[in-house]
Amino acid sequence: MKNSRNGKSTKSSHPNSRPHRPAPRPRAPERAAHPLEGTTVPLDIVSLALGGAGVARLSPAAETSAAPETPAVSAEGGAGMAVFVAGGLPGSRVLARIDKVRRRHAEATAVEVLSPSPEAVAPMCPHFEVCGGCPLQNLEPARQLFWKQRQILDALSRIGRVEPERVLPAAPTPSVTAFRNKMEFAFQGLGASLRLGLYSKADPGRVFDLAACPIFPEAGLPVLAAVRETCRAAGLAAYDRRTGQGLLRHLVLRHSVLENRFLAQLLTAPIPADSAPARTIRAMGETLLRTIPALSGFVHAERARADGLAQAERTVLALGECVLTEGLEHARYRVSADAFFQTSTGGALALYGAARELARLAPTDVVFDLYCGGGGIALFLAPGCARVLGLEANAAAVADAELNARLNGMQTCRFMREDLTGGSAVPERLPEGFAHADVVVADPPREGLDAGVIDWLNRTQPSRLVYVSCNPATLARDAGLLTGEQGGFRLAAVRVVDLFPHTAHAECVGLFEPK
Repeated sequence: MKNSRNGKSTKSSHPNSRPHRPAPRPRAPERAAHPLEGTTVPLDIVSLALGGAGVARLSPAAETSAAPETPAVSAEGGAGMAVFVAGGLPGSRVLARIDKVRRRHAEATAVEVLSPSPEAVAPMCPHFEVCGGCPLQNLEPARQLFWKQRQILDALSRIGRVEPERVLPAAPTPSVTAFRNKMEFAFQGLGASLRLGLYSKADPGRVFDLAACPIFPEAGLPVLAAVRETCRAAGLAAYDRRTGQGLLRHLVLRHSVLENRFLAQLLTAPIPADSAPARTIRAMGETLLRTIPALSGFVHAERARADGLAQAERTVLALGECVLTEGLEHARYRVSADAFFQTSTGGALALYGAARELARLAPTDVVFDLYCGGGGIALFLAPGCARVLGLEANAAAVADAELNARLNGMQTCRFMREDLTGGSAVPERLPEGFAHADVVVADPPREGLDAGVIDWLNRTQPSRLVYVSCNPATLARDAGLLTGEQGGFRLAAVRVVDLFPHTAHAECVGLFEPK
């Protein structure tokens, strides 16, 4: 199966396997609420943690007191328990409600800003207080990148016990607006009360009607509005996962920066092909293509599983041109409704460019691209080296990679389906010409590298390992294993890339070289 990040593989159990169920343990007594839970305290936010929460510290007196007026000590590294404050920006003083006190830290929510942060800016989205998608939109973009870099370096030091020899300047995304090329909108309700938009921050189970979204190209929003109004007028109901009733699940919009065209995919529960809802959906698709010039294709797909994933199981209708073409410098990528591609085109260019810079490719180099997805990095790097071998667990992603290689006429690229797990994560028998890798690029899912891949890297020691990470914690863990006593590498350089501004998502490219 895939996660949402460019089609990277994730581990799954065999479909016929049954998990072992141990005997139930005696239920532990319920933990008594800490006296501070539910109270409010003033806190000075001194930094930003992974995940986007502000960091403050309680005074020792406050830790043992339930009095809401107890003052807080905020000096970073000073005495007192760390408090992670949702909605707290560095440099601000907030009144925070203590939600949970744990063994080593507390969790809180900012309920009032007593003194604003000098790094704060006015959010550009009218839904900022409602939508939880861009929690850092009120933090100046350059400071977002500063804190992300600090978080990654801190994770490397604290978790991996490793310091990079060089820290290259962080790479901002080319644009902080309209940078997403894919958005997944959810349905909820029935008839005139039908809503189509995103999930609420305060009530994660509730969808609110989206009127604007500054991180997605504005020209695509008329499609959203037209689908909402057509489905309301037809009296169609949203699918309810709890009951299995209803029809409408998701509207997925894709945008090609290269072509400046859009592709719409409507995901529903299964319905008969000749039913009234099916006829309504076909008519809607035909009308959208006729009235919205920027829309090139409309796809109706079905998903039967009772989950919240916006992934098709079966395509039942395709109108217009249902494949977009995207470009990153010389490389071209075929992007269908179900294709795997980075959801920020400009961010992908910055990320792949950083990987290419650190790889320092020579014309004779053989490159392995581990967790290659749809071939994004492999095709971007291919002109600078002799051959590229992409390894990926997901069969659909491998098929996309092969199609993209043909689209680019890249005969030096080869792709194989491998799950990259287990004791022999990278197979011993590889195609001719790929007996040894000069350069390895690894772009794993959030779980990081499998132990077998780390063992293979430490054993074979390619001249350069370029590690593309979307999770600072697993990057740090793996860096420790690659550079520690049993590891064969040193961390030569890191570069942080702001792939998704306004979010807590932190992307990093690390260069490992043999000791």
